[in-house]
Amino acid sequence: MNEASKMIRFTLVGLCCIACTTRAQLREPSAEEAQKIWNAVPDKASVQPASQRKLLVFSRAWGYKHSSIPYGRVMARAMSDKTRAFEVTLAKDLSWFEWDKLQSFDAIFFNNTNNEIFLPENVDQLTPEERKLAEATDKRLKQNLVRFISGGKGLAVIHAGVASFRLWPEYGKIMGARFDNHPWNAGSTIQLHIEDTSHPLCECFDHASQIEITDEIYQFKEYDRSLLRVLFRIDTDSVNVKAKSGVHRTDGDFALSWIKPYGQGRIFYSALGHQHDIFWNPTIVRHYLDGIQYALSDLKADATSLPLN
Repeated sequence: MNEASKMIRFTLVGLCCIACTTRAQLREPSAEEAQKIWNAVPDKASVQPASQRKLLVFSRAWGYKHSSIPYGRVMARAMSDKTRAFEVTLAKDLSWFEWDKLQSFDAIFFNNTNNEIFLPENVDQLTPEERKLAEATDKRLKQNLVRFISGGKGLAVIHAGVASFRLWPEYGKIMGARFDNHPWNAGSTIQLHIEDTSHPLCECFDHASQIEITDEIYQFKEYDRSLLRVLFRIDTDSVNVKAKSGVHRTDGDFALSWIKPYGQGRIFYSALGHQHDIFWNPTIVRHYLDGIQYALSDLKADATSLPLN
């Protein structure tokens, strides 16, 4: 299939299939934006998959629902169609986390998920019996998620996905941190400090130790650098930390992307992904793709912690 045919298939089949279930809530990317996303995806993945990989792309969010969620889905579909590095299943339904379905995947991608995504949004309005059933499902699916990752599979998470499962202590251990707030709101321009320019998940930055990015910039709590391999953080010389309202960290360690083990599995997180144009930034799109390939176990990378430098 040539490049033009791939793009036609992506636009007319993949994009339309996505839109049919979500148009009522979040606007889908325009054809022009979808083309930009397609163009930003590398022609080939950084490494060839060791076998046919399957990625579950989950996009459920309660409360604040990022308008960039459809852009993440389109990006994941474009990655699959263009690079053939993995096959994607786009999902919002919880049935995909039942063990008989979940075990067939190699990794999960939390695409700007938010809040208690294994519970109904209206859980407080359910009857006692309905709530009991919902909570039993929530417990079972969380156990499946732990079993899935710790048993050797992967989880890739972007932006608000770290704010999922706010009431579940284990998720903080899975992720290695929890969302605190975003002192730098959408449209904030900062410098990223790349911690190790030779690391396989930092090669997308072309050996640069700093790059400029504009997005909504998070701050984290329950964060322990010794448990993570930080990929990049805020260059605090580019922002006024002391004068900024809402800044809680005092150690200058504002990590924004990392990898870590969880049992025998692999976790990739990037805090970028609020603004739509992030999804057609070629550098960040490759960063996401490399992170997904790490979660899938195809891209090998050292997860040993580095000291703050």
